[in-house]
Amino acid sequence: MLVAFAVIGHSTEFLNLLDDMLRDGMRPDHITILTIIQFCAAILRVGKVKEIHSYSIRAGFLRDDIEPTIANAILDAYAKCGNMKYAFNIFQSLLGKRNLVTCNTMISAYVNCGSRDDAYIIFNCMSETDLTTWNLMVRAYAENDCPAQALSLFHELQAQGMKPDAMTIMSLLPVSAQMASVHLLRQCHGYVVRACLDDLCLKGALLDMYAKCGSIVCAYKLFHSSLHKDLVMFTAMVGGFAMHGRGEEALKVFFHMLDLGVKPDNVIITAVLSACSHAGLVDEGLKIFYSIEEIHGVKPTMEQYACVVDLLARGGRIEDAFSFVSRMPIEANANIWGTLLGACRTHHEVELGRVVADHLFEIEANNIGNYVVMSNLYAAEARWDGVMEVRRMMRTRDIKKPAGCSWIEVERRKNLFMAGDWSHPERSIIYSTLSALDQQMKEPV
Repeated sequence: MLVAFAVIGHSTEFLNLLDDMLRDGMRPDHITILTIIQFCAAILRVGKVKEIHSYSIRAGFLRDDIEPTIANAILDAYAKCGNMKYAFNIFQSLLGKRNLVTCNTMISAYVNCGSRDDAYIIFNCMSETDLTTWNLMVRAYAENDCPAQALSLFHELQAQGMKPDAMTIMSLLPVSAQMASVHLLRQCHGYVVRACLDDLCLKGALLDMYAKCGSIVCAYKLFHSSLHKDLVMFTAMVGGFAMHGRGEEALKVFFHMLDLGVKPDNVIITAVLSACSHAGLVDEGLKIFYSIEEIHGVKPTMEQYACVVDLLARGGRIEDAFSFVSRMPIEANANIWGTLLGACRTHHEVELGRVVADHLFEIEANNIGNYVVMSNLYAAEARWDGVMEVRRMMRTRDIKKPAGCSWIEVERRKNLFMAGDWSHPERSIIYSTLSALDQQMKEPV
């Protein structure tokens, strides 16, 4: 019964049944202890993990645990609850008893909290590894903007005779986006097909990465060819169309999903609102927003409020957007005020921009972008006193603008461009071509 309550997430019933069991004098066995630990980790109650940890010591479970199964579970529970100090202490206490699961659990804990160097220290000292270990390390580097190291580990695991699985490819996919490499993405996709990795989450991730790498046609082909589509795939496709400004296609996919009886969540609703915003579909977007609570029975999120502000602002309805923000049942965050300030810049609403900027500078005083937008708004209207005022504020707060950066993959080579940087070997041809194109665009047709 404890397992049943844990699986369905009935925490109150679980704890009541456990209390009844203990009052009746029934001593938990090894299996019961593992169930309780896993339950504590699932509900993220570090206090309960400490209680079961103490009980396990008093009852001798840790002493008698030849294979550190319970200790591994306690380590995992502490890590999932965010208590890395206790997790590491458990790991240290298992010196001489550690097995593959112990090391993988500690690596996973470090990966989940972004500590790739700590994860690598454990990985480098392991005498035995498996595919889970390598998947975790690929993910550690991929998620921490180290694409070269992630790729190196991926090639090394193959050199050691291991066959990548769906989790390996999922861990590697962010690298293709970081490197803007459609070639790498197609290699991953090709492997998925050859290895018959029929996983909906993996297909959704591939679809999302195709869109992020600029290949929306490949994304849609993958979506269309999938016989079984779940919420993840619909979300990825709607988000992909939104990213590419194809609002009408995003709406078609969204409404097709509703027709199939798939219940939307906040993620896909946010994606379709973003699609409407970028495509200028104001009425359609507002209709979807007001259906969130009325039809789908969920509360709008801050991101969805931000989408509506952006939707109205892009449609030139600046006053309506400001009025919407003022009437919000929750306090607007910096993202919403920033969206509104950007709209004021676009539509030359200087006085409203001042009001919005005041809110923004209170919430996000050190964001250089806000000051730049406000300064540009003043400059566009020849309000040079306002420009000087903003610049004084920036100097007072010691705020400096970082250099802009962009990159593109050409013939499998990543080309990086940074504002003010002339280090590219073909810079002369590139800039002369850009100059010629700029001149042509200015010429009358």
